Amino acid sequence: MADDDDKNGTKGGKKKSSKWGKGKTDPASWWEKGCKSPNPKGRPKGSKNQKTLWKEASEKKIKITIDGDEKTMPKKEVAYHQIANKAAAGDMKAIGIQLQLDEKFDPPETSPPTIEESAADYETFEAWLELRETFKVFKRKTDDDGGSA
Repeated sequence: MADDDDKNGTKGGKKKSSKWGKGKTDPASWWEKGCKSPNPKGRPKGSKNQKTLWKEASEKKIKITIDGDEKTMPKKEVAYHQIANKAAAGDMKAIGIQLQLDEKFDPPETSPPTIEESAADYETFEAWLELRETFKVFKRKTDDDGGSA
């Protein structure tokens, strides 16, 4: 009896390796075809997953009053208004959130290079080309040069 496996399939405190591989189960433990299902009701038709529930909840429209006017807008949009109002009131956490949203949705515009910057770039490129030709850097050996590639 001391040599028999215990309930956990271990022998002498060591874990028994599975011959079916990681994440695989023994086919003998599978549910047999034609037998009663272990989950007879299963997932009900029309049930929604978490992503759908979240999307529906955040896109649901509600009525709010802004500056005395009653408006209807999605909850997500109301949340953006609340963040902006709290940031304007000095709430540091709301200011941080607003800065993150600004970076994500309203990045600063980049201006095209000036004529002077373009000219300097061109001069640098010409100097690099001259050095490349002088030292024959980045040039492959061809059959004409006598080298074998």
